[in-house]
Amino acid sequence: MTLSRMAAALACAALATPAAATSYCEVLPTRDGFVALRDAPGANGKLLRRMTAGEDVQIDSTVRERGGWMKVFYTGPDRSIMQPGWVNRRLVARECG
Repeated sequence: MTLSRMAAALACAALATPAAATSYCEVLPTRDGFVALRDAPGANGKLLRRMTAGEDVQIDSTVRERGGWMKVFYTGPDRSIMQPGWVNRRLVARECG
């Protein structure tokens, strides 16, 4: 592989996953069937998306939890998007892979 192709491949990889993101973590099931992705920590943050059980998020390891809420990147069912937001810590699996 030439140096320019290697640089291009590394640049694409850097765009695909934020440097702050950790491994994929699963959204847990809830009684009402969804977990809210919000624009700010807390139940008063604007609802960005309703995630369902089994969908994945990546935790933003550069931002500390705030009142039980953690900063994440929603990746979508096929892991093709990276939407930042906040989710209640209790609603994301503790074991991530």
